[in-house]
Amino acid sequence: MGTNSQGQIYPPARTTMWYDKSPQPGDKGVSVVAGHVTYDGPDDFYELDRVAIGASVSVKCSNGRTLVWKVTERQSVNKTALTRDARVWGSSQTPVVALITCDRASKVVDGHHLNNYVVWVRPA
Repeated sequence: MGTNSQGQIYPPARTTMWYDKSPQPGDKGVSVVAGHVTYDGPDDFYELDRVAIGASVSVKCSNGRTLVWKVTERQSVNKTALTRDARVWGSSQTPVVALITCDRASKVVDGHHLNNYVVWVRPA
């Protein structure tokens, strides 16, 4: 997926998608995968904030390949700050996936959460 007309990564409901301007999962660099925490009820990443450091995460790619990763970091990040966060938009000499959703525990203003919740995973 790319971005919407406002320049935001915004996947459809009940869909978790790779941002096509980032490296593909498994390639060197930081891949961005986004999904909703809620969308007319709990969505794909509803419990992303409960994933523990060291937990295994499987990423199924559109080519049918499934990659197994290990959670190395997780954090609530202000949405504005996230647009400049090098851990998501910077480079990496190894494969990393940044799983991103809204932080359901953050304050809501005009119907939108102020923070995103990000979980970083590396090959297991």
